Amino acid sequence: MSNPNFDNIVATTLKKYFTEGGKAVDNIFKRSAALDWLKSTAKLDSQGGSSAVFPLQYAANSSFQYYSGYDALTPVHGEELVTAAEYNWKQAAIFIPMSGMEEAKNSGDLAVIKLLQTKVENAEMTAAEQFETAFLQYDGTESSGKAWGGLPSLVESTGTVGGIDSSTNTYWNGYIPTTATYSLALHSKAYNTVSYGGDACDFQITTQTLWETYEGKLQPNQRFTDAKTAEAGFTNLLHRGSKVVWSDLCPSTYWFFLNSRHVKMAVLSGNWMKFRGFVEPYDRDAKYGLITCYGTFGTNGRRYLGRAIWTPRFSRGRFRVIDGREDYTSLPFPVYKENLYG
Repeated sequence: MSNPNFDNIVATTLKKYFTEGGKAVDNIFKRSAALDWLKSTAKLDSQGGSSAVFPLQYAANSSFQYYSGYDALTPVHGEELVTAAEYNWKQAAIFIPMSGMEEAKNSGDLAVIKLLQTKVENAEMTAAEQFETAFLQYDGTESSGKAWGGLPSLVESTGTVGGIDSSTNTYWNGYIPTTATYSLALHSKAYNTVSYGGDACDFQITTQTLWETYEGKLQPNQRFTDAKTAEAGFTNLLHRGSKVVWSDLCPSTYWFFLNSRHVKMAVLSGNWMKFRGFVEPYDRDAKYGLITCYGTFGTNGRRYLGRAIWTPRFSRGRFRVIDGREDYTSLPFPVYKENLYG
């Protein structure tokens, strides 16, 4: 038989915890540098409506004109300057399970809350990993098209994304350079290509191997970090003022160049991190607290985004570490430092 006191404590706690601005959202997004950037810098975009809409400007206003005295000023009729990228809402869910035995053993208020804390932490960890995986790896075709499409589709130079066809709208093409060996020169070129004046790349994410390659090419006095990102617990470096981080979930050899003005995570207002109540299967001595999330990833400017596929100059297995330094003297061919780090 169900314990009304237990149900009331659990339901009240979960309803307060899992809300649009609740603690669960903060904890989930603090577990990943990419998610932390989406929430803290790019900002979660709470919207309503049948789809997520990101307005964008795709043409200059040609009505600008110089004049003198009584010159006639002529407007440009029917000029279209603004459109919008539109993304379908996607859904995600996670359960917080409670067995009948757990309910029986944890009848006191403090015991219930302690049990909940452990299970909620597990749900937060799982949700964070799944959202980061979707953001860095998914193009939206996974799980029979139900998965949230992330950077693999948003940062591209082909295809139709957000209802805009990049083959007929060249402003909708991201920067995708030819696969190459990583160098500081190529790194700077990618940054420059996706940056337009003050509207510049402010976040880069890659793999641990490539991040360490970049770190190795910098002189000690060039290794600057972003204090706020470091305080959040994420190892980072700066490149031209842009934060550079790594993730185990980033696809191998990938390096993404992002702009917080043009990459967003939209959430459907009133339906983000929402506790839906308990599900009690008839054939199980258990109940499951259901948490649902409606949202999507999107962009309003693909040309401000880039994705490079780079390989390190050398694999980790082709040098020895002596006194904390990479030693290439054992390689079967001559190697000069300027060729490694220039």
